[in-house]
Amino acid sequence: MDPGWKMYQERRKSMEDHYPPSLKRISEETAFYLSKNSDQTQIFSLYKSILATQIAYLDKIHVSVTLPEEQLKNNFRNKKFVLSSQKLDIDNEIFKGVMSSICQAIKKESPMAPDPLLRLSLAEEFSKGNIDGFLNSIALLNKDELINFIETNEMDKRTGLDSEIIAFVIFMSLSPFYSALMKEVLKKTDFAIWRQGYCPICSQAATIAQHRKDDGARVLECWLCHARWIFPRMECPYCHNTDQKTLRFFYVSGDKARQVHVCEKCKKYLKTIDSKVLGRDVLLGVEAIGTAYLDQLAEKEGYRPPSRAAIDIKKGAR
Repeated sequence: MDPGWKMYQERRKSMEDHYPPSLKRISEETAFYLSKNSDQTQIFSLYKSILATQIAYLDKIHVSVTLPEEQLKNNFRNKKFVLSSQKLDIDNEIFKGVMSSICQAIKKESPMAPDPLLRLSLAEEFSKGNIDGFLNSIALLNKDELINFIETNEMDKRTGLDSEIIAFVIFMSLSPFYSALMKEVLKKTDFAIWRQGYCPICSQAATIAQHRKDDGARVLECWLCHARWIFPRMECPYCHNTDQKTLRFFYVSGDKARQVHVCEKCKKYLKTIDSKVLGRDVLLGVEAIGTAYLDQLAEKEGYRPPSRAAIDIKKGAR
């Protein structure tokens, strides 16, 4: 077999197999942060409980990719993500089952979470006659947009829940469906020709990246469907600025592997884990939570995330 083709196949398989991670691996990865800060115990316990729920339902979810391989590639060449050309059919009963399980997980890990959380799946938006329309309306919204949708329709008032908690639960309930679609797309083609800062599957903005251990390539990951794609290291993913004088990064003293890459042109930032410095690849879901201090530091310095799409898991732990 041609060595180049073999390497391509291995790369494609690694992109397909990275999700979902094992709960054992997650425990190993969270141990680093918990050894430094035991106050994060509840947050990581909640994260693991939610992920366990998502994994449990993933095998029950069956979605299809209606686009042929060549159209997928043409979409990617033309900066069109998959869900701009096809609808994601969501099994309503499975969705409500995921939602109920996630609400129960939040309440178990965070007893102080509001009691109405356990009745969220009974809201009128999720009734038999409304749920399809509701899910279609929010299919491509980011966090800020979903929160605005919830508040505009007074869903928060009717359920007695904070709009951010509702958004958190909805996104976490949708995630396994989007992940299932991502894995089906990878059976047809990879994301080698995709070069945008938003996801090739669902269009959510990437909010964390890693420099891969073996070759140093910058890999972006979608927080919603967990698609991964390579993006040039010396280019801003959000405004495509390539002026090296206006691209830089910083880190907290003593931890060079966990960095904040900033663009002076658009004033946005991207948290980046340098796996070559660490000597191992990491789980970006764990890193996104454990490095919340970098978000605070970046925003204090006047930079902003690409969008508010990334979920703050602490909101669910109220």
